[in-house]
Amino acid sequence: MLIKLKRNLKRNIHKIVLGTAKLGIENYGFSSNEIPLDKAKFLSDAYNSGISSFDTSPRYGSAERHIGELVSKFGVTPTVSSKIDNLKANDPSSPKKIIQSVKQSLKSMMIEKLDICYLHQNDLSIISDPYIQEGLLKLKDLGLIDKCGTSIYYFEELDYTTDSSIYDCIQIPLNILDTSYYERIIRSGSDINICARSIFLQGILFEQESINRIIKDNNQLLESLKELEKLLEPYNVSFHIACLAFVYSLKNLHQVIIGSGSIDNLNANIQNANYDLGENLTKMISDLAMPPKPWTNPKHWKN
Repeated sequence: MLIKLKRNLKRNIHKIVLGTAKLGIENYGFSSNEIPLDKAKFLSDAYNSGISSFDTSPRYGSAERHIGELVSKFGVTPTVSSKIDNLKANDPSSPKKIIQSVKQSLKSMMIEKLDICYLHQNDLSIISDPYIQEGLLKLKDLGLIDKCGTSIYYFEELDYTTDSSIYDCIQIPLNILDTSYYERIIRSGSDINICARSIFLQGILFEQESINRIIKDNNQLLESLKELEKLLEPYNVSFHIACLAFVYSLKNLHQVIIGSGSIDNLNANIQNANYDLGENLTKMISDLAMPPKPWTNPKHWKN
């Protein structure tokens, strides 16, 4: 018996952020999504579709440069989050390095400030380092960033971030089969801004061959996928739609990063994100997704 769901036809896109990793690293991830030849034009099309926020990093190859091309060629000013890398703990020169890194990113993207500056390194020794924290606060004082945050993979990093008065935002891995990081923040009572990334596990969730090749001890993941398929079947909802709609429905998320390589794919993702799964199905998926899953962390994947 099929259970009918209502499709939300409104384009509620305020939380969607376009991830740019694949624009600068052509072999990034495991999905078969196409990569646009004219990346600045693709970013312009995304902007005109209502996606005005981008997530990037110097680690993403030429991605920051393509954002700069968008600004120079099309005269738009997107809201951008970028990251800082190559820092060492207990280094008195960290504030200077941090300021130099952000200034270079701003120059590459031809913008005046970042909305959010994340630490791309997530080790506790980095995010708790007083010199690094001093550098982040100086960025705010100089007007180069509005907010700062961490991009984490372990609970100890999450707990430090949510307890700290330094950080405004946290980027967490979050997908339809693992909401453990998100639930931990909600239970903490923190009012930190939450940004979801890796909602498709770099495309692995759609690639059986990639699961077998990349994920260590993948039996748990395969069993979870089968269980999810059984939940979705009576509702006639595709796995791809459910992946987006479930994550996007989580009320305390401030941003959801979605990677895409074509405007058609991006628009389809926007539409899918606004699909109403209904209270019952959402609750069943939530129960399945709550326990922590080791395969959410790429550090546990095969080399």
